[in-house]
Amino acid sequence: MPQMESPPGPETMIDGRRYLYFAGTAYLGLQSHPEVVRAACEATERFGVGAATSRTLAGDTPPAVEAERRAAAFFGTEDAFHVASGFMAPAVATALLAGRVDHVLIDEHAHVSLRQAAGHLGVPVEWFAHRDAESLALAIRAKTSFRSRLLVMTDGVFSADGSIAPLEDYWGVLAGHGGAVLLVDDAHGFGVLGENGRGTLEHAGLARRGFNREPASRSPALWACGTLSKALGGFGGILPGSRAVIERIKRGTPYGAAASGPPVPVAAASARALAIAIEHPELRERLRENAAHLKSGLRRIGLSVHDAPVPIAALAFDTGERMRQVQAALAERGVWIAYLPAYSGVGPQGVLRIAVFATHTTAMIDRLLEELASAV
Repeated sequence: MPQMESPPGPETMIDGRRYLYFAGTAYLGLQSHPEVVRAACEATERFGVGAATSRTLAGDTPPAVEAERRAAAFFGTEDAFHVASGFMAPAVATALLAGRVDHVLIDEHAHVSLRQAAGHLGVPVEWFAHRDAESLALAIRAKTSFRSRLLVMTDGVFSADGSIAPLEDYWGVLAGHGGAVLLVDDAHGFGVLGENGRGTLEHAGLARRGFNREPASRSPALWACGTLSKALGGFGGILPGSRAVIERIKRGTPYGAAASGPPVPVAAASARALAIAIEHPELRERLRENAAHLKSGLRRIGLSVHDAPVPIAALAFDTGERMRQVQAALAERGVWIAYLPAYSGVGPQGVLRIAVFATHTTAMIDRLLEELASAV
């Protein structure tokens, strides 16, 4: 497998060669920011690698607490919970819903982390058609006995192609179903979408209703989780929410009471990256400009892509072999994009996935478009 030998960025070293890099998920370009790197080094020297005990047994560290404080400030919530892995975040969220859910409906293209989290609940799990509110409504009508204790799960931004879940339509479907929960894994929306970068719920106009709060019995509830490892420049899962919900996670689930906290350098880097994201909203604006420039350029050379305002573009050709050839041709010319032969929501031939960062220059994106036009 290819080996990355430098931090991810607009230019990245892979297997001993420097490429223009349009893959991965470092959307705001913070993973290699000197302040982020310095924060990790200084915290490691002061606190070691980790507390080596669970968070309820003196395992909280100042960097972990600071990362949660910064996350709460970024998302405009009372508190937040930082868990060691973004993949774990949906499992942490569903741990609080155990015993409160009778049935799960999940988007058929949902990420595997959501699928696994749903399986842990021990209740029936069924699929609805991808990004299809009518399919969701039909599935709910077919399960009338479960309407009041229903969990609907979806990605906010689907990572392979950059499409956005129609959350406002889903919320409309759930209106009137007291006790129902809409849970969004917003790994690729946090830091990217919304006026303040708070993700797909903010983009859809739903964040003002509040999320990750104690559910009311007479109305549906919004839950969201995500990661700091993508746009937000650090690492680990993040669940922003009310103080009461975060306290229940910390003391009432194994993720707080039994698991070690995030490693010290990870937490310190995440805290500093969050601070930079708050202090520099122009990074999000630059990212949006770059995403728009990329997608308009792809259409100009005759390629079809989603129009969603996210930094992901997916290209599918008639065969997997053709896509491998395009990826290899670009790599030969010093431009790296990803070929995903198999992934959540990807067809049998796979997909070419292009990601753009806030740190790419217009000239870099134009070079990608020029080389891609020659390769296809």
